Amino acid sequence: MNPPDVRYALAAMLNPALGRVSERAERGQTLKAWGLKPHRPDPGTPMAKDDADGYYEKIPEGLSGTVMYPIMNAIDAIASTRALVVQAKADAPFNHHPAAFLSLCRTAVECSAQAIWIMSSEDRDARRKRAAGLAKVGIEHAREWHGETQNAHDNGLRTMSDEAYAQNKHRFEFHTKELEVLETLEPANARQYSEMVRKAANWIAANPPKHTSDVAGVHYQTVSKLGYRVCSSFTYGHAWPIHLLGNPMESFGMMADSINLALINTECALSLYEAQSTDPNGSRTNYYPERLQVTIDDWRTRY
Repeated sequence: MNPPDVRYALAAMLNPALGRVSERAERGQTLKAWGLKPHRPDPGTPMAKDDADGYYEKIPEGLSGTVMYPIMNAIDAIASTRALVVQAKADAPFNHHPAAFLSLCRTAVECSAQAIWIMSSEDRDARRKRAAGLAKVGIEHAREWHGETQNAHDNGLRTMSDEAYAQNKHRFEFHTKELEVLETLEPANARQYSEMVRKAANWIAANPPKHTSDVAGVHYQTVSKLGYRVCSSFTYGHAWPIHLLGNPMESFGMMADSINLALINTECALSLYEAQSTDPNGSRTNYYPERLQVTIDDWRTRY
């Protein structure tokens, strides 16, 4: 590493914004245990009742699975930001890969917002319709994949064995039947992920989590809208956010704000899940950080 690089690396490591990035990435890492060991709802909990009366069989993975998997993805994305932060300390030249970092933040914001949108309603029928809507989008994508795979084989663009072809055809027909069932459930429109991000921000602003003060004193809807736009721009490869920076180290502030947004959304999604799926008198091992308990207890009373 040449002298200018050494000076830049030293200045960067002393940068307060980078300190916030590291602290928040570490906080995201503490969610990882839950992401690896999520649980289905305890008997008698609101989410168990959401899946009752045959509803679990009507929605692929049930309502519980429909919200669980996006939260797991959000946690994996936000926990992965720590890997970039740690690796950067050993890089030459010093590089935190802000584009990749901010794209991971976008994944966390978007995935957690889907789960919040479904779970936030206090009306069971609304939660079920939202889950059906999100499940419908996923199953449509799955059916399209199998349909395109089959067409590619039929047109000589790729080759499958007879067994694989039969399995692919079966999966296409299976997903078609799943969609027919989902259509009977009056699924809510879940096609606009940006709309779910907006609605999740509205709910968090109206119901600020007790485990953090980061929502208080700010207009969270605006924080979410602007942060999501910045993160999305890096996902799409747009250059305009770079022009907002006076020098490379100013990207640390952008990263700190983005991971904070991702962290709040993800922690809120996890807390909502626990509030609706865990019996407080049960003996289950909790894999979420203790700091979330005050929010989980507060939100549990709403459902």
